[in-house]
Amino acid sequence: KSPFAKQVEQIDEEIRQIDAELRQLGEKRGRERSVEAVATRYEDVAVAMLGRELVDPPGNPQVVAQLPKAWSLAVDAPLKLRLEHAAGVAQVEKTTRELQKKREELVSRRQRLSAASGQSQLHAEVLVSCPGGADRKAQVELSYFVGGAGFSMEHEARLSDKGTVELKSYATLHQHTGEDWRDAQVVVSTAIPRQNATPPDLVPLRITATERQPPKRLLVSRVEEQVHREASGGLVATTTASTGKPGVALQEQGLSVQFVAPGTADVTGDGTPVRIRIAQAELRGKVGYRTIPKLQPYVFRVADLVNTAGYPLLAGPIDVFRKGQFSARYGLSRVAAGERFELSFGLVDRVKVKRSVLEEISRDRGVFGTSRRVRYGYRYEIESYLPSGEEIELQEHIPVSELDDVKVALDAKATPGYTLNAPDGIVTYKLRLSPGEKRAVELHYYVDAPASVLGE
Repeated sequence: KSPFAKQVEQIDEEIRQIDAELRQLGEKRGRERSVEAVATRYEDVAVAMLGRELVDPPGNPQVVAQLPKAWSLAVDAPLKLRLEHAAGVAQVEKTTRELQKKREELVSRRQRLSAASGQSQLHAEVLVSCPGGADRKAQVELSYFVGGAGFSMEHEARLSDKGTVELKSYATLHQHTGEDWRDAQVVVSTAIPRQNATPPDLVPLRITATERQPPKRLLVSRVEEQVHREASGGLVATTTASTGKPGVALQEQGLSVQFVAPGTADVTGDGTPVRIRIAQAELRGKVGYRTIPKLQPYVFRVADLVNTAGYPLLAGPIDVFRKGQFSARYGLSRVAAGERFELSFGLVDRVKVKRSVLEEISRDRGVFGTSRRVRYGYRYEIESYLPSGEEIELQEHIPVSELDDVKVALDAKATPGYTLNAPDGIVTYKLRLSPGEKRAVELHYYVDAPASVLGE
C-alpha cells in the first residue's frame, strides 16, 4: 500500500464534499435566477399597466388620488425583490469561486501525492557513536536517489560593442516526486548515465556477389550531412574551478562537470519548472559579416568564438542579444571546453546582397569526344551602408565529384581573390567595402562528364 494512501483518501473525501456543496450552490443559483426573472416580468407588467392608466385614467376622483401610491408600490415591489435575489446570486458566485479555488489546490496536492505513490518509502535508522563525552557534536548526512527529476539547458548570449560575448547558462528544473524541495542547494551534472559505457562488439562482415547487369550511371546531386558525437573532454586539470563570476562555481569529475548553482532554490514536486542560473562566462572572439546568397539573400553578423569557459556548453536553445535588444532564438549544439564554435547575432540590414544567374546547365557538345562540359555562372552584388569599412565574407558551394571520370573545376572567368575548400566545395570571397561602396563578383565553374552520365 502506498505510504500516501491515507492522505490521498482524505483529499478525495474533501473533494467529494466540495463537489456536493458546488452542486447545492448551483441549484440555489438557479432558484435565485428564476425568482429574479419572475420579478423582472412583474416589473414589466407594472410599467405597462402604469402607462395605460396614465393615458386613460379612471373616472372616479378618489381612485385617481390613490394612483401615485399604487404606482409606487407596483414598481418598487418587483424592483426590491429583484435586487434581493441578485444579491443572493452574487453571494452564491463568490462562495462558488472560493470553493473552486480550494478544489484546485486539493487536486494539485493530490497529483503530487499520486506522482510519489509509485515510489517506495524507506526508513533508515542510523546509530552514531561519539567518543569523548555527551557534549560532542556530530553531523549526519543522508543521500538518496529519486526518479522523476530532470533539467533542460538554456543559454543567453549578449554581444558588446567591444566584440566580447557574455554567455549565461540556465537550467530549467522539474521534478514529479510529490515532495517539495525547499531551500535546496542545486547541483547540475553534465554526466550521461543512460549512455552505455560498454564498447561495441564487431561482428563478421560477409560479402557475397550475384551476377547481374551493370546499372546505368547518371550524374545526380547528393547532400550529405555528417553528425559527430562530441566528447566532454578538454577540461581544466584542477578538481575545482571558478569562472571568475561571483556565485558561479563548477567541479570537474573526470568525464563530466557539476555546476553548483549560486544560492538555494525551491522546486515543487508537481513538475512546475524552475529556472536558475548555473554558469556565466565572458568569451572573446572575432565578429564579422557573412552571407550565403544561394540559401538566403541576407547578411548575418557572426561571432567566431572559442569556448574558454572551462566547461562544456550543453545543447539547448540560446537567446542572443545585441545592444540590449533581442536578436534571435535558435538551437545550440553541445560545445566541448576549448572547442571553436560560432554564434549568429541576427541580420545586418545595412548591407544589401543580390544573386543573379548568368548561365546554368549550359552544355558544350563534342569538345572532348564522348565527354560533355556543363557550365554554371552566377553574379553577386553587395552594397554596404555601414558607418565604417568592414569585411564581408561571401560563400557559395560548387559540386564535389566522387567519380574519376567526372571533373569539377572553377572557370578562368571567375573573379579572382577567392579561396576554395576542395573537400567541401566551399568557395569564399572576402570583400572589404567602404561606406556606400558597391562591389560585384562573378563565380563560374564547369563540370566535365561523359555523355552517358549526363543522360544523353
